[in-house]
Amino acid sequence: ALQLSYESRWTYFLLALIPAICDCAAVVLLDHISRRYMGQGRAQRCLVLFAAFCPLTLFDTGIWKQIDGAFALPLLLCFWLLEERRYLLAAVLYGVALAIKPQALLAGPVLAVCFLVAIADAVRDGKSPLKSVGQILGGAALALLPPLLAGLPFYGAKNLVPSLIDKYITTASGYQYATINAFNWFAALGGNWQALDACPVFNLSWKVLGIFNIAVITVLLVVLAVISWRAGRFSPLLLAAFYTVGVFTFAHCRIAHILESDKTLSILPIHHTYECTLGMLLVLLAAARWNDIRLYGAGFGLSITGFLNLETVYTLVGSDDEWLSSDTSREFAMAVGFAETAAFV
Repeated sequence: ALQLSYESRWTYFLLALIPAICDCAAVVLLDHISRRYMGQGRAQRCLVLFAAFCPLTLFDTGIWKQIDGAFALPLLLCFWLLEERRYLLAAVLYGVALAIKPQALLAGPVLAVCFLVAIADAVRDGKSPLKSVGQILGGAALALLPPLLAGLPFYGAKNLVPSLIDKYITTASGYQYATINAFNWFAALGGNWQALDACPVFNLSWKVLGIFNIAVITVLLVVLAVISWRAGRFSPLLLAAFYTVGVFTFAHCRIAHILESDKTLSILPIHHTYECTLGMLLVLLAAARWNDIRLYGAGFGLSITGFLNLETVYTLVGSDDEWLSSDTSREFAMAVGFAETAAFV
């Protein structure tokens, strides 16, 4: 529309502009939460400044020109609204994130837990749970609306639903490797670019280990939700941070840098670090909400390991080691993977 060539500097400027604005909006949200729960002391200022100049988001948006900031912002707002028990508007924002990237499905279990807690709250307070059930049904409808509207111009009304279902399923089952340049627990165990059916330990494949880990993380999500609800400290922000970072850390098929084209794998500057970036931002928001030094440490660790992950992959593109196959790259990926796992714990 603007008659700009793809390689022009203005094109890159426009590509980075919206995610950069969203990154700034995320910092404003963090500032709002931290002022409310932490006051305006030195700790609050340090947390906001770190979020504003976080190496992971600066590199992700400013250098690599990714849209993770635009994808993360509606989810950050969604879980903050859930923290405030504003369920329907939160569902709309979840739908917006779902329209931007199908990977927003990752946060679906946390959303489901939050709506179930709404029913539990109603029962505990002696109210009829029917209103909460209505909120769940209304929230589900509102969450589906943005992706349906976004898909309408591309698929038409007749093929809209089956086309979207196919899109979301194929996106979720894309790459058959333990991890693809994502420095997580599987990378720490030497699983980078290893086929899913390989047997790393106890005659279990990477895929079986990944599915088992996801099941454990999901069960832990429910357990932590019940414990925190009973203690009066139920926090959607903290549960979303736990689940998002947990899946990035322990699940299979985590991707930091890949493009599949014509059934061949080509290394190009395209990546999927939404879980790492989103999870780190959720941890920082939870740190602002609960003013807990352990969450400060986790957020700092995730931002540094995420930055090292992106920077390593980005700088090796076009080199002899762009597949991170050298001994140095493998050892570095393992070390950062262990550090990322420690930050999650």
